[in-house]
Amino acid sequence: MEAYDNDVHRPYSNYLKHAKNITKYGWLIFLCLFVEDLFVRGYFTKQPVFDIVLLQGILCFISVCASIIKAQELKRNLEENSRSADVLKSIEVVLTVCMIGTMYHSVFFYFVALLPITFISLTKGFKKTIPFIIVSWVLQIAFQYSVFLWLGNINVASMLDKGVYYAIIITIQYIIFSLFCYIWGGVYEEYVRSEEENNILIDRLGDKYVQLEQAKKEIQAQYDKIIESNTQLEEANKKLTASLAEFYTLQQISQAITSIFDMNELLKFVNDVIIGVMGVYHSTIALCYGPQNRLKVQVSSIFDKKDLAIVSDYINCETLKPSTEEGRSMIDNNVNPEDYPFTKGRNIKSMICVPLIAKGKTLGIVLIEHSIENAFNDENMRLLEVIAQQISIAIENARLYQQMHDLATLDGLTGAYNRLFFNDKLQEEFKKAQEKGYDLSCIIFDIDHFKKFNDTYGHLFGDLVLKTMSAHIMKTLRKEDIFARYGGEEFVILLPYTSLEQAKEKAEDLRIGVSQLSITDRVVSASVTISVGVSTFPVTARSAHELISTADNALYEAKNAGRNRVRTAQKREN
Repeated sequence: MEAYDNDVHRPYSNYLKHAKNITKYGWLIFLCLFVEDLFVRGYFTKQPVFDIVLLQGILCFISVCASIIKAQELKRNLEENSRSADVLKSIEVVLTVCMIGTMYHSVFFYFVALLPITFISLTKGFKKTIPFIIVSWVLQIAFQYSVFLWLGNINVASMLDKGVYYAIIITIQYIIFSLFCYIWGGVYEEYVRSEEENNILIDRLGDKYVQLEQAKKEIQAQYDKIIESNTQLEEANKKLTASLAEFYTLQQISQAITSIFDMNELLKFVNDVIIGVMGVYHSTIALCYGPQNRLKVQVSSIFDKKDLAIVSDYINCETLKPSTEEGRSMIDNNVNPEDYPFTKGRNIKSMICVPLIAKGKTLGIVLIEHSIENAFNDENMRLLEVIAQQISIAIENARLYQQMHDLATLDGLTGAYNRLFFNDKLQEEFKKAQEKGYDLSCIIFDIDHFKKFNDTYGHLFGDLVLKTMSAHIMKTLRKEDIFARYGGEEFVILLPYTSLEQAKEKAEDLRIGVSQLSITDRVVSASVTISVGVSTFPVTARSAHELISTADNALYEAKNAGRNRVRTAQKREN
């Protein structure tokens, strides 16, 4: 709006500047006319006319004063069309007309008297100039005629001696001048019309400017809201990305919990997931063992055996006890090796330790490490705690599964497989032996006179005999061999990739080894012997059932032959 006000006052300011310049030039013109008339009168009349000079001087002085007052009035009122300004313009016209009328060659300078009216027509229009033209015309004729008579009375020669002719000349000049004023008035009216259109346009532009400013503010407000919303969306996107990563990690671990039941395999998988998700330098999972809950490294991404040995040796340091004993998570982004001896020589700068807790009991810890300082924050620790909860569930489930598996497959007293599990494995191994064409041997044995042991020493000592013998035999078997309690004091061993001769040698070794055992409960000491039967597919048996029955028959042959000996089944005919 300030720019608009400046545009409105600019034409008037320009007018004041031009009016001031016109006044200065008017004074100069008056001075030139005064000098010219003084020179002409002195040249033609050969004597000065003091009355005329005095009158011209008075008129010049009054004209200068009127011009100064007019300029001040215009500047003070700030309006060109004020009443006082019109009066001063009228006085200026009258003084100019009178000044020209007193000149010796006034007929040549009538146009000067019309100059003030010219500027009136340019600033007010032709209609408002007409009164000034009429007044100036009448005054010009009257004053010129009065001066002519006055000068004639003092015998001063006049260039024009006929008043009527003189009035005609003045009238013709004013008619011509009126035409020019009409043209200039048209210019003024066109200028006014243009100014009005400009003002209307400026007003509209001002309104548009205000509207644009308002629209700009609204757009800026909307933009700020969009920026704020975008920031919120970015934050939400980051949280969503983190949540998705966390959800994916937990989903992977949950799938592992339901599909991987081997403890070591499960922990290796989870440890790899932690390294991938957390982007860490090393990750280690240690589990608690024994009555003192001492930590033992279960899986780790540390491949260097020396470094892994250091971690294993110092994992039970005092610094980690808050995690193992109190179940508190720990974070340190400026690791001092003196406080964490398991980090010595490994350039570890940051670490997080989170306990594995299930049913209020600490199962172990998850330890992640990084080689740069300030690598972790609370969000990393929170995510690791969530993962640790899943790991704890996985460990607990794996242990429960192992217990259930043991209950389902193992004999509770001896630790050997039970008969049900053995029968399943027999069918499985026999099918493989048939498909791949290898020997599959079976050893069946029982303890000689075992009932006498129970009757003599009691069932508890009998149980001790079974457990001691089973423990000894399991130490002597291969990983692929299957040892099971077949019933009472009778046991069976399945030996894949073993010929009849090899099975017989193995049976003989077992017999001798058992006979050399000294079984004691600190009160009673005793020894036992076993009778053994051996059979082999396809040498002595053609089916799984026949493999067991022929070995059992060989066992009874050993018993009938005096016990504490080994017998093999009869080879079948081709």
